[in-house]
Amino acid sequence: MANLRSCLPKICLALVGVVALVAIAACTSSSNASSSSATTSTPPTSTSPTTQTGAAVSVDLIAQNIAFDKKTITVPAGASVTINFNNKDSGMPHNFALYTDSGAGTLVFKGDTINGPAATTYKFTAPTKPGTYFFRCDIHPTTMTGSFVVQ
Repeated sequence: MANLRSCLPKICLALVGVVALVAIAACTSSSNASSSSATTSTPPTSTSPTTQTGAAVSVDLIAQNIAFDKKTITVPAGASVTINFNNKDSGMPHNFALYTDSGAGTLVFKGDTINGPAATTYKFTAPTKPGTYFFRCDIHPTTMTGSFVVQ
C-alpha cells in the first residue's frame, strides 16, 4: 500500500500529460479538417449564372488616352470582383465607379482616384440582380464609360 501511495503522484502527473496531449491533438485535427475542407470545396456545378454567387472574378482595366480599354465587363451575379486598374495617363487622375444606370444616380461602388501613371486594385461584390449596369471614370464621366453586365 505504501508503494502505491508513493507512485500515485507520478501516475496522476502522467495522466494529466496524456490528457493534455489528447486535447491538443484533437484541436489540431479539428482545425486541420475544417481548413482542408474549406480549401478543397468545389463551386456549384450548375451553369445557371445566378448560382455563381460568391464566385471570384478578376478583371484588368486600363485607362489610357482618357479612355478605358474595355467598353463591357461581364461578371456573374454576386461575384467577388477584383478590378486591377492601371492608369497609364501621366499626370491625369482616373478612377472606376459603378452605378445602377447611366444617369449615375445610384452608386454601387466607387474606387479611389489615382494619378497616373499608377495602378491600384479595387475589390467589391457585384450586384446579385442580373442586368446591365454602368461604369465610368468620375473625373471624365462623358468620355470614359462602359457597360457592367451582371449575369
